[in-house]
Amino acid sequence: MWQRLARLSLLLPACAWAATPDIDALLKQLARPAPSSTPFVEAHFSPLLSRPLLVSGQLEYLGSDALARSVQQPYQERTDIAGDTVTITRGSGRPRKFSLQRAPELKLLLGSFTALLSGNRAALEQQFSLAADGDEHHWSLQLTPLDARVHARIRAIKVEGANGEPRCLTTTEADEAVTVMLLSDAARVSPPKNVDRAWLDARCAGSAGAGPAG
Repeated sequence: MWQRLARLSLLLPACAWAATPDIDALLKQLARPAPSSTPFVEAHFSPLLSRPLLVSGQLEYLGSDALARSVQQPYQERTDIAGDTVTITRGSGRPRKFSLQRAPELKLLLGSFTALLSGNRAALEQQFSLAADGDEHHWSLQLTPLDARVHARIRAIKVEGANGEPRCLTTTEADEAVTVMLLSDAARVSPPKNVDRAWLDARCAGSAGAGPAG
């Protein structure tokens, strides 16, 4: 549960660099005002699964303490975060609520993502070590949690883009599970029935050969 809630907050705008990205310039470009939204396609890989779990829908950034994730396929579910309250509604079912106070590591992580969306490097570096790589044609920003409780669950988060467009978010967990979330234009294509990391990695990199698949 906490993994998908954490990923709600990475709704990133289009951006561009003329050369190898500088972290300050990158964060300035990644900052965006609310409200904003983007489509997503998410694949979760785990050693415990014979095939990845695949969902798609819409992400919304509604402000510094308000986020939403709407799954539209293969089922309908909406998760809203407002302050310390998380509300989950599955289909037409009754909403379920819980407090972020029950998950202090998630609360800490979401606060750090707010710093990312506001372009606040100082606040971000209180919780993560940062590393930028690549060029304008394929750049990446890696966030490694500093807090032991968060790092015990999430090893690293990598945001990737190509030609000025943020395209995907890859979360590597401590149990070797990996979640790849395609964003924006990278998500506006139907994934293959048996989606694999190679296809997703190509979409993240903006490869021309990673177009619609059957």
